[in-house]
Amino acid sequence: MSQLKTEQVKEIKKEERNFSQTVDLIINISNLDLKKPENRIRERVVLPNKIRDMKICFVLDALYTKGKNLGKHHKVLGKNDLEMNKRYAKKIARDYDFFVIEAPIMPVAAKVLGKYVGPRNKSLIPLPPNTKDLDSVISDLEKTVSLNIVKNTLVQIPIGKQDMEEKKIIENYKSVLDKVNEFLEPKKGQIKSVYLKLTMGKPIRIL
Repeated sequence: MSQLKTEQVKEIKKEERNFSQTVDLIINISNLDLKKPENRIRERVVLPNKIRDMKICFVLDALYTKGKNLGKHHKVLGKNDLEMNKRYAKKIARDYDFFVIEAPIMPVAAKVLGKYVGPRNKSLIPLPPNTKDLDSVISDLEKTVSLNIVKNTLVQIPIGKQDMEEKKIIENYKSVLDKVNEFLEPKKGQIKSVYLKLTMGKPIRIL
């Protein structure tokens, strides 16, 4: 695996805009036949370093009262709130990064939200019945990125922000590549090439 060097990250970060751009990792994969369902990959990767505040939608029942104090970035729906119309369900699916559902009401939530969340390469995450600390759930998800290799073998994953330390971006880069290799190995897939780019910048080849 090609190592990402501090100098390369500094070079990528040079382009100036009036906002902190996202640093994206682009991976081109070979020898992976996605026509076979067993070769498709839908996974979550927990990074060493947080990239940004994630917006999480919780659907809670027993924990609903506790969930109301989770902060402005997050939305908390109760079981009765699942009686929503199609337009509102689409908005929820668009606006939030992760969807955490108390396990007993997962079937209902899946029926209402699943068809809008799935096409956006997002997933409904079950919350075990014995969960007490919702803050730790948020802490883990705020360092989590989705890895979806389903329709094509070119995948783009955020691993940092322009104003992050180079060291932290490199740690996130290594973590993602290690996981991608881990997921590809049993499927006989291989990483063909790797690029890094800013939101508005040109890709720079790393591997």
